[in-house]
Amino acid sequence: MITLKEINKQNWLDIVRLSSAEDQRNKIFEKTIASNSLSLAQASIEENWTVKAIYQDETPVGFTMYGYSEELSGFEICRIMIDYKYQGNGYGKQALNLVIKEMVNLFKCDEIYITFVPDNEKAKQLYLSVGFKDTGRVIKAGEDELIYSMYCKNHIS
Repeated sequence: MITLKEINKQNWLDIVRLSSAEDQRNKIFEKTIASNSLSLAQASIEENWTVKAIYQDETPVGFTMYGYSEELSGFEICRIMIDYKYQGNGYGKQALNLVIKEMVNLFKCDEIYITFVPDNEKAKQLYLSVGFKDTGRVIKAGEDELIYSMYCKNHIS
């Protein structure tokens, strides 16, 4: 069963070691996402972000970071990743649904944003499958990213 857990002294290194692809291990900027170590550093400096480990039973399989984005003026799932060894098992979709539920309960938000690089087709398909829609907008990041959004009242997990 997929769950979201706090990142703490016991599991932070396990989370830092996760990567989106084998050839992206130990990189600060992976090909399609910032590394978990960079995300943890960002969340420790910027107050608006919550970080969680994604677990399959007792095994850490991924990472997420979400909160209020001043740049988007709304709530955003800033990062969601499943380690390359665990991809293709439906964990990403399960985790994404859990994050959305948690955000709605925590922030009482009506809309959630998610951004990604245009060539990340797997992410695009995942986001569309849970109800995100293309806003037609782009955010200027290291590489321009597409902005998708979801109206939470329409979300059924």
